[in-house]
Amino acid sequence: MARRPAIFVTLVLIAGAITGLVLYSRAGLFGLTGRHVMAQSPGSYGIGLDEPAYTDGARPGVTAEASELRFFDWSPDTGQYVLQALTTFPSSVLAIGAFFLLWRLLWRARDGVYLPQVAAQVRVLGWWLLAGGLLAPQIEHFAMMALLDTMAANEAHFGPKEIPVIVPLVGLGLLALANVLRTGVRMRDDLEGTV
Repeated sequence: MARRPAIFVTLVLIAGAITGLVLYSRAGLFGLTGRHVMAQSPGSYGIGLDEPAYTDGARPGVTAEASELRFFDWSPDTGQYVLQALTTFPSSVLAIGAFFLLWRLLWRARDGVYLPQVAAQVRVLGWWLLAGGLLAPQIEHFAMMALLDTMAANEAHFGPKEIPVIVPLVGLGLLALANVLRTGVRMRDDLEGTV
């Protein structure tokens, strides 16, 4: 019995560490720890680099090329800071919410998985990942394009962004698992009623 809480505490600590890493990413805390804001153009440029710093390190027959175009504003206003935060905040909320819901799921499942509360918790986690996995990239893309629009003319593209399929796919899988668990709960209740 003492082993079960130790495993649970270990899982919570791992989830907390991953959440901390997500919150304080390479862009700092939601991109707000620097004195500037940065927007990246969605287009690819393929600008050739002929400076010795790049060409001297290349092997024969290899050319150096830059494909990303970034704009930096060293005197941003409050609106730009808000947009900068929105370029990473939705994914952070999605990750934190998923870790919290997973923690609740593990806590409820400590007495068994074929319980109505466990099936409901799996369903909530599935909907969270499905909806968040579809919405978070779109919100972040829109914020990045709005930020880019404050810094450069004719660079922003406000169309929908391609959605990474893994998070919504996991959400759909959890919704299917929740239905299986609900069926298992009903079958267990029917068996207990007949015995």
